[in-house]
Amino acid sequence: MDILSGVDYQTLFRAIILSNIYALMALGLNLTYITTKIPSFAHGDLATIGAYTSYLILTFLVIPLGLPANVYATFPIAALVAGATAWLTYVTVFRPMIRRGASITSLMIASFGIHYVLFAIVAIIADYVQNTYKVLSRNILLSRWEYVWPGTDFLTSSLINTTIAVAVVTALLYLLLYKTRYGIVMRASIDNLYLARAVGINVERVFAVAWILIGAVTGIAGVYLAMFYTMTEELGWLRLALVFVASVVGGLSNIYGAVLGGYVVGLSTVLGAAYILRPLGVPTEFQLAIPFAFVIAILLFAPQGLAGVISNLVQRGRK
Repeated sequence: MDILSGVDYQTLFRAIILSNIYALMALGLNLTYITTKIPSFAHGDLATIGAYTSYLILTFLVIPLGLPANVYATFPIAALVAGATAWLTYVTVFRPMIRRGASITSLMIASFGIHYVLFAIVAIIADYVQNTYKVLSRNILLSRWEYVWPGTDFLTSSLINTTIAVAVVTALLYLLLYKTRYGIVMRASIDNLYLARAVGINVERVFAVAWILIGAVTGIAGVYLAMFYTMTEELGWLRLALVFVASVVGGLSNIYGAVLGGYVVGLSTVLGAAYILRPLGVPTEFQLAIPFAFVIAILLFAPQGLAGVISNLVQRGRK
C-alpha cells in the first residue's frame, strides 16, 4: 500500500518547495551569525533585492533583447547585486561597530536601521520604475518566468529546480569551507578570531567575502520566494520570522542545520495547515503557530539545534 495514498501531492510539493526556499534563506542567515554573531534583521531585505533585481533585468534587458525569458538568466546579476549590498552593509556599518567593541544588542539594533534603509531604497526604486516607465513594480509574481521542464507542470518544475538549487548551494559551500585553502582560513577565523589574527590572517577580509556569499545565496532565495509570494518591498521582511525559526531549529552555528531547519519550517507550515488545522476546523491563518512551537521545544530541550543533536548522537555512536 502506498503510504502517501492519502496525501495531496500538490500540497506535498508546495511543502517541499517552501522548505527549499527557507533552507536557502536560512543558509545565508546562519553564515551571518557564524561569521559575525549578528542575527541580522536586514537579512530579508537581501532576498527582496535579489527578487527585484531579477524582475528588472527580465523587464529591461532579457525580454527586450529577445533572450530566453526565465529567471535563471538573471541569477548571476541578482546574486551579484544582493552580494554587493550585503558586503556594503558589513564594511560600512557592522565592521566599524565591531572594531569599536559594539555589543550584539547594538549590532542587532543597527541591523534594524539597515533594514529600514534598504526597505526605503527598494520602495523608491519601485515607485520610480512605475511612475517613469509605467511598468508594474508591485504585487508581481516571478512564477511566469520559471523554467518548466518538458513534460512537467509549474509546480513539479519548481520542486525540481529549488531542490537542485539547495543541493548545489550546499555542496558548493561544503567544498568552499572544507576543500579549499580559503575555507580553511575562514573556519580558522570563525573558530578562534584572535589566534587567526595572531598568525597573520586578514580576518576582516575573510568576513567581507563571507558577506558577499551571504548576499548572493539570499538573493537567489529571494527570486524563488517571489514565485510564490507577491513581490513588494516587504517580500523578505514578512518571511524573516520564519527564517529565524529555521535557523534556530536547525542550529544557528551550523551551515547544514539551516537545511534541516528549512525543511522543518516548510513541511510543518504547509502540511500542518492541511492535515492538522483544517480537519480540526482551525483557520489556516494559525499555521505559523506550528513552526514556532518547534522553536520553543528546541530552545527548551536542544538549544544547539537539530544539527547539534545529530552531531552529538553520531559522536556517541562512534564511541
